[in-house]
Amino acid sequence: MNGPREEIESWRLSTEMFRDSEDVGSWRPSGLGWDGQSLLTTASDAVGTVPENYEPRYAYPLIVWLCDEDCGSAQAMDHIANLSPQNYVGLALENAALPKRMSPQDPRDALVVSLKHLVAIENRIAAVVRDFRQTVHVHSERVFLAGAGHAATTAMLIAMHQPDWFSGCMTFGGKYPAEAGVLVRRRRLVGPRFWVSAPKFDRPSNYGESAMHAARQLIAAGADVTTHLHTGSRLVTRSALIELDRWIISGILAEAG
Repeated sequence: MNGPREEIESWRLSTEMFRDSEDVGSWRPSGLGWDGQSLLTTASDAVGTVPENYEPRYAYPLIVWLCDEDCGSAQAMDHIANLSPQNYVGLALENAALPKRMSPQDPRDALVVSLKHLVAIENRIAAVVRDFRQTVHVHSERVFLAGAGHAATTAMLIAMHQPDWFSGCMTFGGKYPAEAGVLVRRRRLVGPRFWVSAPKFDRPSNYGESAMHAARQLIAAGADVTTHLHTGSRLVTRSALIELDRWIISGILAEAG
């Protein structure tokens, strides 16, 4: 099966062009978020955030958070701010999870539907990030994808399908995507690092077991994986975000060294 995505100009190679452009993009201030962060909005279903003491000359790591009905943009903005109020700029994309499979359903039909939605979400990510970078100074090699619950599964699949787009993928309670075998078959998965986090003791969802299964599958595919199981009942906890911030910064320092 050919890659189901139209060819688009790589936004990894366009940092200098956007920085020098007089067009400031469609992002506009829309108030303050958690801990004084500034929120930005655009005409699309996305919200952006920059630190209160934003430095235009500094190239910030970008967190792209995929949202669904279980974790909306307001929650995602809080998670990014709790991750660090100063270290990152962020984007939250609404309605950015693959549809949940309905049973009974022909697996082949389900796969086609999933891949069509995957194409649409990937194109949205590329377009929104490209537009965001016209306004905000983003480090082109430090773009991270994140999601919680079902959106985490979507984030994992996109990072596997487009490994050159992201420096890392952070999932909270995600399952290993059923579509992954089609997208990574016959090649080793190199590129983004994966952070796989979930509650350790959660019933009946068994997020911890799903996270460990996902980690094993990613490792088998050749990925660099870090797992973090916590004792809290929520998918995303403050302690997990603190550890995640350390994971991101340690990876950046390792790359710089």
